[in-house]
Amino acid sequence: MGFNDDLTRKRDGSYILKHKTKKSKDGDCIECGENTKSRDLLFRYKTEDLQLVRDHIEDHLRMHSTHNTMKPVWCGKCQALIEYKIKIKHEKNH
Repeated sequence: MGFNDDLTRKRDGSYILKHKTKKSKDGDCIECGENTKSRDLLFRYKTEDLQLVRDHIEDHLRMHSTHNTMKPVWCGKCQALIEYKIKIKHEKNH
């Protein structure tokens, strides 16, 4: 029975994150460090991925009424999604 996690067992019995192994270092983006060989990523230039990001932003903003805006941050080199930046509404006290 296999585990679905981000760990790789080394010969000495210790564990390391998959993206930190020598095998996954091949193919790392030099700007953001992400690697499509070790992680499923979303890319700005893929229509399906961009739609998933837009759907997530819409759902998130509907669920969190105190969040004013949400912006995806893409890697400048490989165009992978790195994170989301959220601006929160500040309530004015009278």
